[in-house]
Amino acid sequence: MTQAIAAPDYQEIRYPAGPSPAHRHANAYRSLFERSGICIATVDLALRVQEANEAFRRDLGGTEETMGRELFDFLRLSSLSTLRRQFVRLIEGRCERIGERVLGLRAEECLLPAQLIAVSIRDRSPLVSSILVMLQWDESAAETAAPNARQKMLTDLDARILQGVAMGLSTINLAARLYLSRQGVEYHVATMMKKLKAPNRAALVSRAYSMGVLSPGVWPPVVAQEFIK
Repeated sequence: MTQAIAAPDYQEIRYPAGPSPAHRHANAYRSLFERSGICIATVDLALRVQEANEAFRRDLGGTEETMGRELFDFLRLSSLSTLRRQFVRLIEGRCERIGERVLGLRAEECLLPAQLIAVSIRDRSPLVSSILVMLQWDESAAETAAPNARQKMLTDLDARILQGVAMGLSTINLAARLYLSRQGVEYHVATMMKKLKAPNRAALVSRAYSMGVLSPGVWPPVVAQEFIK
């Protein structure tokens, strides 16, 4: 008689629920918090800084306290409302990560382009509890930025001429519009090219956009008010 062989008594193995993809993603960034050299901060759901690493405090805060300040105090963007809407989507859980090109206001009052990445954090809850923000400077722009590329670098007349150049207006057209001589227009253009280290008009416009002197995403071109004396 054949003896029945009992089936092995397998025990059910239960694995602990792992963190959500967003949580794992956030933890990966958080591990770089103090040693990356990149500006990193956590903000609450009102987008106020809760904690910031040394790079963030040094580059963006300077001698001022960074804790409790709104993230947008440190940024310049032509459409902050668009970025705010992206953060709302992040907070509501409709996305786990956002990325945006922005202009960061460095502690020495110099605007430089940077890549902003924000990741939602969930602390043992399906709801977003805070947001991890990383701001990485465009080093090539930082190295080539003009030494005088700081606030209040242009006169009102400089700004109007630069806006005209960005629109593609000729020297003759600019002179007629602004009641200047052709030589006067050329003098102001040459002065701005020297300040921004641009070899020609096309480079002047390109450099002005990259440094935030001309507001991105706006037509007709507009010089950011903080650069006008």
